[in-house]
This record gives sequence, structure tokens and C-alpha cells, in this order.
Amino acid sequence: MAHADRGGFALPAAIMALVLLSALVAGALFVSTEELRAGRTDLADQRAMATAEWALERAIAAWDPRRNTSLAIGASEFVGDTADDGVATTGDRVVVTATRVQRSGFLITAYGAYASDGRGIPTRHTIAASLTLVNARIPLRATLTAGGVVTVDGGVIEGIDTTTAAPAGLCNEGAASSVAGVAVPDTTLVCGAQCSGVPPAGVTGTPPVALATGLTNDSTGVSGGVDAAAALADRASIDLPGGTLAPRPSVRASQCDRADPLNWGDPGRAGACADYYALVHVRGSLVLAAGSVGQGILLVDGSLVVEAGARFVGVVIVGDDIVVAGTGAEIVGIAFARDGDRAGGSRIADGGTIRFASCAVSRAVLGTSRLTRTPERWWVELR
Repeated sequence: MAHADRGGFALPAAIMALVLLSALVAGALFVSTEELRAGRTDLADQRAMATAEWALERAIAAWDPRRNTSLAIGASEFVGDTADDGVATTGDRVVVTATRVQRSGFLITAYGAYASDGRGIPTRHTIAASLTLVNARIPLRATLTAGGVVTVDGGVIEGIDTTTAAPAGLCNEGAASSVAGVAVPDTTLVCGAQCSGVPPAGVTGTPPVALATGLTNDSTGVSGGVDAAAALADRASIDLPGGTLAPRPSVRASQCDRADPLNWGDPGRAGACADYYALVHVRGSLVLAAGSVGQGILLVDGSLVVEAGARFVGVVIVGDDIVVAGTGAEIVGIAFARDGDRAGGSRIADGGTIRFASCAVSRAVLGTSRLTRTPERWWVELR
């Protein structure tokens, strides 16, 4: 019997199965590889975003208030440019820039990049934040506002604005060139050799003596109507007991030593502490000894005595009386004396001087301001 030849199918079937299995394995490998790449990209993207947010928060928390008075409107400054700085891990890159957009407004941009997975082009994010300075609202109505007697005997209270150097736009906008010399509840409280109701020699301004109802919340207020002295005392950078003090600029390793409680800045603006403005609270009465210098905002619970050769520039708020006596004894800016005990009164004598300087007030307020987020949406992702 003749038998016809029949071809086998096992080999073709095996080859076809191998081809199909290879395709399935290749497809699965491709899908898993793409998922891994997508996951790594998402992780790197989130890491870059987190790095930018971290850099922004750190810049706000570590804000140097000296920028408040040194950075001109429209100018920019690198706040941080770090790569593996000991806080960020390997592969992180952070660049933070602050730009002053107005007198009390800053725009801070934070660029964060992450490339530790070896990719040629790192993932990156840039975010921007709008921030504003919160500060005291000091009215410019009189060089010295007092709640009691003010005696001017051989001293000067000058209401004409004294020019001080500052970057453009950082002084009080629209400030009057002249204010009242003294503001008191009764014009007869301003005395020379005697209390006659006539402005004594040495008192100048527009007018030399003005009527005021005393130191109210409005006269030393801040935004929101909170009393300035109490509000500022709560966040004083320097808190000291009363006594005789001799503050002076202090420098360590070529940097202004802001940890020194007797460093109240350099009103002469000749050294490293030129843009350091102290917010000083003294619990009791204070005597500024001869040769003392300081700038910023000075809060004294009791009385203040400025001796010959001592000088303070900025805002002075005193719970009782102010005595500025002796050659070279000087307050430049603006002063408030509550005369809490209604006895004795303030005295400017023997060559002592209080001079109005709106720019000095503005710089003192800015230099002691806090940087905070603007209301509503305060940040945006740029890319």
C-alpha cells in the first residue's frame, strides 16, 4: 500500500509560539521601562518643585532686614545660590532672587532643579512670591510730641526736614518739608526761661508749637489701630533693663555683630552696620552715656536722658520724659514723650538738639519691618 508524505507542524508551531512570547516579553519590558521612566520623571519633577518651595520658605524665614534699607526700588539681589549646601541633597540646585518692586513690596523668585538620576537635562521649577513689609505707622506731625511740659533752655527743637542719604524711593513719599517743632496739649506747656505761651528761642517749625491731645493710639499707631509702643515692644530685637548704656557699632569677622545687645547700628553709615536698624526696648529708664550712637526704633518704658555727645537716629517713644542736654546730645528723626507721671517734663538744654528727619524715620521703620506674605494668592508657578 502506498502512503502519502505528510509534513509536521510541531516545528512551525514552536517557532510561532517563541515569536509570540518574545513579542509579549518585549512589550511588557517596553511598558515597564516607560512606566519606570515616567515614575522617575514625576519623582524628579516633584523633587524640583519641593526644592523650589523649600528655598522660598527658607529665604523668607532667613530674610535679612538690612535689605529693607539697602535695596533700591527696581534692584535685584541673589538671596541664595546653592548646590549641595549641606541642606539640599546631592543633585539639588537652588537659586533665589529678591527684587524690590515698591517701597514696601518684594518679589522673590526661587528656581529649583533636580538631576541626581543622571539625566542630561534636569527637571526644574521656578516659583515667585509676592511679599510685603509690615511696619509701624509713625505720623509726621511734630519733631517732639509731648504729653506734658517741654522746657527749651539753650537747646534746639527743629521742625525743618533734615536731609539724609537713602536709595531713591525709600524715604517717606510726599513727606512735608517742615512739621511743627513741638506738639503739646496746651501751648503754655512749652517753656523757655518761663512759661508764657510764646514759643521759646530754639524752637522752629510750621508752626513752632502746635496743639495736640497727647499721645493717642492714632499718634503712635500701626495699621489696625494697635498701640505702636506695645506692639513693637512685643517683637523687639533687643530687650534690656533700665540703666546707663553706651551702645556703639560692633563688628565681628568683618560682619555687623547683630548678636551684641549694645550694637544699635551705625548712624554714621561708615561701616558694616550702616544698614542695621535695631528695635530696642528698655524696661525702665535709660541714660545714653556720652559717646553713645544708635539708629532704629527706641522704646523706653520710663524716662530717657541723652548725655553730651550721645546720638540716636530714628524713632524714639518714651513713657515719661525726654532730656537731651549737653553739647552734641542729639536725636535725629522724631520723638514722643508721654510724660506719664505728669511731673518734671521734658527738657532740651545746654546745646542738646532734636531735629526732624523724615528719611531717618522712614529708614528706621523699614529697617525694623517684618517680611510677610501678601493677602490672597501670594505665589505663582512660573514654569
